[in-house]
Amino acid sequence: MAAEPRCLTPIGVVHSPFRQKFGIPRQPRLAPVEAEIELFPPLDGPEAVRGLEGFSHLWVVFAFHAAGEGGPTVRPPRLGGRDRLGVLATRSTHRPNGLGLSAVTLKAVAPGRLILGGVDLLDGTPVLDVKPYLPWSDAIPDAAAGFAEAPPPARPVHFAPAAEAALAERTDGEDLRRRLAAVVALDPRPATGRTEGRVYRMAFADVDVAFTEEEEGFRVLSLEASLRD
Repeated sequence: MAAEPRCLTPIGVVHSPFRQKFGIPRQPRLAPVEAEIELFPPLDGPEAVRGLEGFSHLWVVFAFHAAGEGGPTVRPPRLGGRDRLGVLATRSTHRPNGLGLSAVTLKAVAPGRLILGGVDLLDGTPVLDVKPYLPWSDAIPDAAAGFAEAPPPARPVHFAPAAEAALAERTDGEDLRRRLAAVVALDPRPATGRTEGRVYRMAFADVDVAFTEEEEGFRVLSLEASLRD
């Protein structure tokens, strides 16, 4: 007998510098990017987070609200976007029920707010649940990782003079440089359709970023104030 469908209600929402899907690391804790979960009533008071400050990491259960529907197979970027695998053998955003799971760093706890580090979450992501990460239970050192045996390699990132000038004008310039370099180093480009000399653009925090591939890595060409809301 089939189980009755259940409606899931978000308990909060993510506020993240990732303003679009392009540029988000494909796994959590690969880049030092912070985000905040705003908790909704009745979980926005001190009672709901009592004791949470004793944990260093969290599981965040969320909805891929900006992902389209998928089929039984997908083309993982890790395989160059060429080979198909079963969707249940991947972490594709195009999932049967659109559910995501991320293990993130818990940096601070306040009534109605959780400050996270190492996020891979789009701004506006609906949060369905939060659970403490237990290293003695959740970490399995000898687990097999299938086709994704190691984290993606980080490549060098350089900043062009125009980008350097934009960073120098900001009070948070060095912090923005650090976060941007970590994101671009992971090569956020789509696995297919790459062409030599192409300029890629992504929205990050309050800037629109232009970057391109070069022989030894990537070069951030410019940073412009974002016109997005």
